[in-house]
Amino acid sequence: MIFKHNKNISRNLILICWSAFVLSSCGGGGGDGFIPESNQLTFSVNGLPSTLESYDEVSIEIVPSIEGCVFGINSQDLLWLNSSDDLNFNFRAPIIYSESKEFSFGIAPLNTTVKPECNASKNFMFNVTRNQTKFTPNPDPSNISYLNTSYFSVHDIGLGGIEITDRYSATVCYPTENDCVTYENELFGQDAHNIATGDFNGDGFEDFVVAWAIFPHTIDQSKKIYGPINIYLNDQNGGFAEDLNLYSASEAPKHPFAYRLVVDDLNGDGLDDVFAGSMGLSVEQDKGWGIDPFPHFLLLSNALGKFEESSANINDENNGMGQLCRFAHDASGGDPDGDGDIDLFACNMLLVNDGEGRFTIHPYLNLDWNYKYGSPMSSLLADLNNDGFDDIIFWNFNDRWNFNQNPEEGFALLSNGTKEIQNWKKISIPPGPFGINQTKYNHAGKGDLNDDGFVDVAVGITRADPYYEGAYVQILINDGAGNLVDETDARFTNQERAANHHGESNIYIRDMNLDGALDIIHSTRDFRTSYHGAHVAINDGVGNFRSLPNSTFPNRPVFFSGNNDTLFKGVPIDADKLGCLDLISSTDSWQDASTTRNYLFSVLNTDCSY
Repeated sequence: MIFKHNKNISRNLILICWSAFVLSSCGGGGGDGFIPESNQLTFSVNGLPSTLESYDEVSIEIVPSIEGCVFGINSQDLLWLNSSDDLNFNFRAPIIYSESKEFSFGIAPLNTTVKPECNASKNFMFNVTRNQTKFTPNPDPSNISYLNTSYFSVHDIGLGGIEITDRYSATVCYPTENDCVTYENELFGQDAHNIATGDFNGDGFEDFVVAWAIFPHTIDQSKKIYGPINIYLNDQNGGFAEDLNLYSASEAPKHPFAYRLVVDDLNGDGLDDVFAGSMGLSVEQDKGWGIDPFPHFLLLSNALGKFEESSANINDENNGMGQLCRFAHDASGGDPDGDGDIDLFACNMLLVNDGEGRFTIHPYLNLDWNYKYGSPMSSLLADLNNDGFDDIIFWNFNDRWNFNQNPEEGFALLSNGTKEIQNWKKISIPPGPFGINQTKYNHAGKGDLNDDGFVDVAVGITRADPYYEGAYVQILINDGAGNLVDETDARFTNQERAANHHGESNIYIRDMNLDGALDIIHSTRDFRTSYHGAHVAINDGVGNFRSLPNSTFPNRPVFFSGNNDTLFKGVPIDADKLGCLDLISSTDSWQDASTTRNYLFSVLNTDCSY
C-alpha cells in the first residue's frame, strides 16, 4: 500500500505544548517514561524504531489507556502520512542526503472536546541514516560564479552520473551500413541521453529520471554494456540526489538502450512510473546491417512504494522479445481508447493499458501497417479533433526500405470518437524544411500554443545529411478540425541556429516564465557550435515565439580541456518552487587513460524577466 498525506488529519492537529519525550528503544513503547497528571490519559506507541534508513516504511500503533481516544500526528517531515482509524498510522521516513539526521513528530489527541480525559500529548525523536548512492562525483566548482548570468545560476554540481572503465573491440557501422569504423580496445562513452520529470516519491516536488545511453549503441549484443535508468529525488530545496532505497532491488535497473522516456502514473497508484521504448541496438556483423529486437523498459512503483523493473508486464505477443519492434526512436503516452488510463505508443506499437500497468499490443489499423511504414522516427498521442480520444501522430524515418512506394513523411490518424480503434481518418502533416527524405523528425511535444482550445505540436528537426545537423523547431498549429498547419515562419521569426548545430533533440512544452502561456524548450547536444543546448522559445501568449539569446544562459562547468563550454541539454523542471522553471543539464563524456565519465548539474532560475 502507498501511503499519502491525509488532509483530514492535518486539519485537526493540535499544537504540541507538552514537554518532549524521547523514544529510545526499537519497537516503540514510548509511554514508559511518561508520568500523567491525575485522571489523565496515558498511551504507548508500538512499532517505531529509534533508527531508520532514508525512505523506510513505518507502521505504528497508539495504544491509549482510555477507550475512545483518537490522535493525530504533527510533522512536516513524514512522507505519505495516513491513518485508517486515528490509532494506526503509516508513513515513510524522510529522505536525506547527509549521513544522518534527527527528526521528531508530535502525537496529540483529536477529540478532547467530547472526551476531556483524552488530553495527553507527546513528542518522539528518531534518527534517519542515508542509504548510500553508488556514484557521487564532486568536481571542483571553483568557476561556478563565473558561469552565472542575470537570469540563471549554475548549481548542484555533480549531483549524479556514471563512470565507465569497460573497453570494446569491434567494427561499428553508424549511421548506415556504409559508415563503418573498426575500433581496438576502445573505451565506451556515455550520455544523459533522455531525461524526463515526474514526482516519484509523492512529496509534491518535481524529481527527474535519466536513461543513460552507453556508446557505441550499434554493437553486437554480446559486447554491449547496459545503461542504468536513474531516478534523482528533489530535496525540496532545489537540490537532487539518488537514493538507492527507492529501488526494490536496492540498485538502479539497467537496459541495453532505453530511449525516449514516458513518465506518468501507469498503474493507477498515484505515483509516476517510467516507460522507455527499446532501441534494440545489436548489429549482427556476420549478416550485415541489422538490429536485434529487445523488450521495452517499464519501471513501476510497487505496493511498498518502491520501483521495480516490470518490463514483463508488456505482452507484445512474441514472448517479450519485441519481434514487432526493432528500433523505438520515440515513445509517447495518452488515452486513445478513452478509458481513463495511460496507454503507450512506441515503435509503431500501440500498447493498451489494463489500468494496472499491464500492456498488450493493439493492431490499431492492421499488422501490415508496420511493414508498410516501418517504425516512426517520432510520434505522439494527442487529441487533435477534441473528441476526447487521443489520436496518433506519426513521422517516418528518412531512409525506409520502401520509401519509393510510401513517400509520406508525416501524418495523423484521427479517432472516430469511440473506444473502438478502427476506421480512423488519415490526414497528412506538412513536411519539414529540408525536403522529402532529407529531414529527420527527432522528437515532438504537444500543447495549446495559441490558446484557442486545440492541441498544437512542436517538432525538433534536423537534416538527414549531414547527420543530425541544422537544428530547427517546426510549429504546427491546429486549425480546429484536427489538421496541423505549418506556421513556423510567421510565429517564430527570430529562430537562428547554425547550419551545423548538432540538434538530436528532446522537445518540452511548458510554461517557463509562469505567464500562463506554453513555451517551447528544445534540448540538444551540440558538438560543433557555440549555441547552447538549452534553446528556449518564449510564447507571447497567442502562439508567437522568440528565442532567448545565448547570453541568457550560463556556460556549463568545464573540468577538462578541448570541449566547448555551452550547456549540453536543458530540461525544464520546477526544482525549488521559487518562481519560474529551472533546468537540468549535463556534461558530455570525457575521459582519461582508463575512464569515461558524465555528470549532471542543475541550473536554477533566479530572475524570469527575460
